Amino acid sequence: MTAALQVSNLTKTYVRKPWLGTATYKEVLRGINLTLEKGKVLGLVGESGCGKSTLCKVILGIEPITSGSVEINGKNIAALNKKEWRALRREMQVVYQDPYASLDPRLTVRQLVGEPLDIHGLYKDKSAREKYLCELLASVQLDSAYLDRFAHEFSGGQRQRIAIARALALNPSVLIADEPVSALDVSVQAQILNLLKDIAQTRKLSMLFVTHDFAVARFLCDDIAVMHDGKIVENAPAEQLFSAPKQTYTKTLLAAVPTIEGGKR
Repeated sequence: MTAALQVSNLTKTYVRKPWLGTATYKEVLRGINLTLEKGKVLGLVGESGCGKSTLCKVILGIEPITSGSVEINGKNIAALNKKEWRALRREMQVVYQDPYASLDPRLTVRQLVGEPLDIHGLYKDKSAREKYLCELLASVQLDSAYLDRFAHEFSGGQRQRIAIARALALNPSVLIADEPVSALDVSVQAQILNLLKDIAQTRKLSMLFVTHDFAVARFLCDDIAVMHDGKIVENAPAEQLFSAPKQTYTKTLLAAVPTIEGGKR
């Protein structure tokens, strides 16, 4: 079976070319290998600055690949032309970390969620679109009465639900969730995590879930990849990684997770 996402020997190097002097090179991703199976949730865990968000940008095509390959549902993204990339956008969507920055404050919820449909020419019939938008909001536990309100009128948790609804508008098969709960209150985080888990199961979504929180990854993910300094240092099923971590870095991160009893594990 073709994997939903296959990353093979991926490297990403940034080049700084000053007017005078020698160019400098910064290798951010170094030989990344990842496999996201269809219908599974893969957690990408690591400290801030290890390259998690850069990897997401490369997978989404926001940043070009230096070397290696990224395949979405068997399609090599580096080999796609503009028309093929447009079609692939329907299969792959993203939810960003900060719901306050990811939603345009000038647009209503109807416009925000309906924009992907306009871009791809879907649901042109007014009544069919209205019904679909109401169903989308219901799927993220929001009332259809919110359609004509603006993003600034909502709380952080509600905004993130709107962002999730927008990501689901095209019924993608792959969802990239780049720390979607880290900017929210703890009580709201639990609600959004439960929502994402329910959506992944009911829609059979393949999800790459980026986080720095091992507890969150254990709750949501089937498999976990641990990232450090631009490399994947360990990749295993979630419970196996928690019960028997192999790498020293993974053990160090797990030892830092606070417990109810206090102190280290």
